[in-house]
Amino acid sequence: MITALAAAAAALAAAEAVPSLQVSGDPAARAVWTRVIESVENDWINDLVLLKNGNIAAAGFLGRRDDPPSDWSAVVAEIGKDGALVRQTGHGAGSGVDAFFGMLEGYDGRRALAGFTTRIGHGGIDALAVIMTPDGTVLREEAFGGAGYDRFTDVASADDGYVFLGHSQEAGSDKRRVFLVKTGRDGRKLWERIHDAPESWGALYIEPAPAGGFVIAGGTSTAGDSDMFAMKVDAKGREVWRRRSGTPDWNEINHGLVVRPSGEILLVGYTNRGGGPNDVVAVTLTAVGDTRRIERWGGDADDRAILARSDESGRIWIVGHTASAGQGSDDAFVTSLNANGAFEGGAVVVGGARDDRGTAILPLEDGSLVVAGYSRSLGSESEDAFVLRLTAPSRHEHPSFRRVLVQAP
Repeated sequence: MITALAAAAAALAAAEAVPSLQVSGDPAARAVWTRVIESVENDWINDLVLLKNGNIAAAGFLGRRDDPPSDWSAVVAEIGKDGALVRQTGHGAGSGVDAFFGMLEGYDGRRALAGFTTRIGHGGIDALAVIMTPDGTVLREEAFGGAGYDRFTDVASADDGYVFLGHSQEAGSDKRRVFLVKTGRDGRKLWERIHDAPESWGALYIEPAPAGGFVIAGGTSTAGDSDMFAMKVDAKGREVWRRRSGTPDWNEINHGLVVRPSGEILLVGYTNRGGGPNDVVAVTLTAVGDTRRIERWGGDADDRAILARSDESGRIWIVGHTASAGQGSDDAFVTSLNANGAFEGGAVVVGGARDDRGTAILPLEDGSLVVAGYSRSLGSESEDAFVLRLTAPSRHEHPSFRRVLVQAP
């Protein structure tokens, strides 16, 4: 019989044996381990969560193919800090599309997962809320929405349950509306709200606000002009305020939200002028949504932030993909903001000869970073999901990127 220790050692050896991605741009950063989560089709990891047991949960999907359409399955992989795969749980395989985009560890170690599905629901694509035990047993799943396109992309803890967030589109309409569903700890719906407007307002992220209620972030557009937005709702999902954030002649696309303990709000995303190459953008807002600082960071080609997370010191870590540095046409990157919301200038680039994109990041207490994404450089023709751990980066200035301060206090 293989002992648990031997099995863990074998799993770690497998993690170390996969084709590696190259790390460059920062002399202090190196890959400690890489874990590949793959099928024969395209696979993504969209969120990373540090569990109370010290392991890392990675949520996403496996098996995506758009033409002809395939059966996607949602996935949660639990990985030790040494890179060993503890368990991998699929959800929804065998019929239609299932994908997870947001996750948190809630009550009694239960996992709340936000995503979308065509397997169950009301027609079209429906928002999906799932409550699982640590071993992957589904306690409850429910689809929300109508006959159009509805999805959840994030979930936040509430005192007596969870608040799932995403957007809702009516059948035949491209207009997105802010979509909120509150459930109890058992996953049963307590209330549902849709916030509509004349323009499209697509919500992506939700975080508890220190003074109560929740902060929401996403994107909106009017007559071809795209901006980021922040929105405050109370504990029952009722709108308190809504603020649009952008600069004239530039398109800003939201892809990250951090709410500091002070209530200050950080919106992260990417921006372009007239459809040209993108730069990463960071916008600092007060607790009531007033813009304090806007700064751009990027190189000569296309650079896009995809997610942001804060560490214990208050630094904001950003992951995304860049065409301005690295080996392939796109490589994953990591950069950071200081406590004032300013780019620190350093960057770690991760990739191989083909396209590699970062999609999720998790700072650990020792300063190391867990980064997830998808890659075409890991030996197959499709996109393979990966999770890797980096040693703590320095603040080494990367020569391929520059900072532009747009607005300061």
